[in-house]
Amino acid sequence: MKIKIIGGGLAGCEAALQLADQGMDVDLWEMRPRVETPAHKTGNLAELVCSNSFKGLGLTSAHGLFKEELKRMGSRLLALAMEARVPAGESLAIDREMFSNAVGQAIENHPRIRLHREEVQTLDPQELTVVATGPLSSDKLTQALFALIGSEKLYFFDSIAPVVELDSLDMEQVFAKNRWDKGEAPDFLNCPLDKDAYFAFVEALVAADTVEPKPFEKGQLFEGCLPVEEMARRGKETLRYGPMRPIGLRHPETGKTPFAVIQLRAENREKTLYNMVGFQTRLKWGTQKKIFAMVPALKEAAFARFGAMHRNTFINSPQVLEPSLRIKGTRIYCAGQLTGAEGYTEAVGTGLYAASMIVAEARGKTLEWPETTCLGSLTRHLTFPNPDFQPMNFNFGLLPKALDAGKKDKKSKQAEACFAALENFRAFPEKMPAP
Repeated sequence: MKIKIIGGGLAGCEAALQLADQGMDVDLWEMRPRVETPAHKTGNLAELVCSNSFKGLGLTSAHGLFKEELKRMGSRLLALAMEARVPAGESLAIDREMFSNAVGQAIENHPRIRLHREEVQTLDPQELTVVATGPLSSDKLTQALFALIGSEKLYFFDSIAPVVELDSLDMEQVFAKNRWDKGEAPDFLNCPLDKDAYFAFVEALVAADTVEPKPFEKGQLFEGCLPVEEMARRGKETLRYGPMRPIGLRHPETGKTPFAVIQLRAENREKTLYNMVGFQTRLKWGTQKKIFAMVPALKEAAFARFGAMHRNTFINSPQVLEPSLRIKGTRIYCAGQLTGAEGYTEAVGTGLYAASMIVAEARGKTLEWPETTCLGSLTRHLTFPNPDFQPMNFNFGLLPKALDAGKKDKKSKQAEACFAALENFRAFPEKMPAP
């Protein structure tokens, strides 16, 4: 059987590798570098556009539980991400270049996958296809998709955090520490601000010039990834209880907790580049440099990448998709952020999920992911009728409630139910040998 996958991002590459491992011939289409997007910097497969973090690994966190599920289901990209890991406490942060190179090699070296570097502009509803073009789908393909499903275009804005060069930091104003000392080594660099510096910083953000979206781009901001200046406008203390919260970060020399702090997380394995955690922004580049220089540690900071803003496109999945993630009345499946599954782990997961459904159908079987699993609950959210559907990260609130569980052990009970379901569940049959 032959299948067409459109989009060489996280979802598309995961689906391609899973389907090829099951003996299917895959044509993977990626338009970059021939056709660029407003946010990508390279033509690499599985390029991470925003943060380099896949979020938490601990089983008491939603994303940690999700990753454990993907690990047990044999996720190809999660395994490659673990190999490209950089220190980040209990989170999975990766070296972007190392990861995308590894994914590219896995795709290009697979005997059942053919990679095409061309833009796909049309869709055949009767051709077995996975559309995983992500939030930056090309205009022509987006038009073809929405013409097919007959729905109004939906979109929101997402933003990218700046990256600074380590050598440009004032290390006398920085201390290394993980929140609550979690992790074997202090993986985060912390840039403290006192009370006066913090409020001056917030005041500057509130008054700052931002990049105004074009009229046709005006839309809704995603609450899980708000620009830092938008958070500042919601109240003077908002940042101090958000990305600049100092809780659990006592200075190792003074023993005091700063009034506020900006955390930096390694972008690459060499630790020469650091991401400003939670500082997604749509400030003009010159304004970013000026305002961030108000932070003592960043006074002379050199930016390898400034923050930026881009439009994310998604479909009204509950109206459009079957529980299998197939567009109703067609042979076209969707995966990744295009479905409204926001986040890296979610993109990988929905790519794996769509592949599992395609394999089951090809072999004349019915596959139902248990609702107590992460992917079962996430895809239920994506496809269950919802008049107010908006993109969402996976969270414990999507899992069924744990019966007879108190507030403190609710998450652990939900994790236990997830693992119990996985004991008797297989996403794929035995993998087929390579030709």
